[in-house]
Amino acid sequence: MGQTDLHLHSSVSIDGEISPRGLAERCRQQGVTLAALTDHNDVSGTVEFMWRSAQLGVRAISGVELDCTYGAQPLHILGYGIDIANPTLLRALHEAREQFATAGAQLMDAVAALGIQFDRDEVRYLAGKNAICAEDIAQSALHQPENRSHPLIVSLLPGGALSDQPLVNFYWSVCAPGKPAYTPIAMMSAAQAIAHIHDAGGIAVLAHPGVSITDFKLLDDVLHLPLDGVEAFSSYHTAEQAAFYVKQAEKRNLLITGGSDFHGRIKPNIELGTVDWLEYEIPVRNALLQALGQYNLYTTE
Repeated sequence: MGQTDLHLHSSVSIDGEISPRGLAERCRQQGVTLAALTDHNDVSGTVEFMWRSAQLGVRAISGVELDCTYGAQPLHILGYGIDIANPTLLRALHEAREQFATAGAQLMDAVAALGIQFDRDEVRYLAGKNAICAEDIAQSALHQPENRSHPLIVSLLPGGALSDQPLVNFYWSVCAPGKPAYTPIAMMSAAQAIAHIHDAGGIAVLAHPGVSITDFKLLDDVLHLPLDGVEAFSSYHTAEQAAFYVKQAEKRNLLITGGSDFHGRIKPNIELGTVDWLEYEIPVRNALLQALGQYNLYTTE
């Protein structure tokens, strides 16, 4: 679908699967020539990703995806061309991961309180060095015979309405805001996320607004923040939505970006390099690379 993917997650992300090195190799296999690693609240895989990308002829951009909030609304802000050694950014990332680690333990208690059976040791093993996430709990719970008739699990099992992506759908149906096992996390504000990205010399972009933003008033409020761009093209956006977000970005003189939000096994329907750019790919690439060049930001040649 395209040679550009500016929203990718490796195993460094709380919910990613493939190593940074493996992700660079997958980019090469899929014909992606411009890529950004945007792990959740972590940049520890960036050097490995950029090193392997350079070996394979894939131009890589340093990146990150910050979990944050605007009022009560959870948002994701992407940062491109960031200095991954910036001490202020690194401190903010560490604090964010600590918050998620605390919430992960609480999330297991919240899911167990719903009568959903899972193996806590297995969940901790699946999480590895990362914080426990809903998808780790789901992987254990979906294999427990005791859960086969549980009303919150039935739709996730083979043949169920949510069985196409059972791991991530477990999050959306059981653990997301407003759902029965929702566990609040004290996240940075969107304004703070943008400030951290700018402090690290980067470009701040609103991620997949079609997922995060519930109405136009909220979108307008968020786009009044000092953002540099909008992710108009996404695996989650229809062509009509993409065109709408392009228009909103152009009206505000913001950069337009796009990416698959590839994670691996938890989102099996999303493959990297499959964003439909609606013939905007070349101008998006050129504008972003020009902005990165103007600010002397961090990419591989």
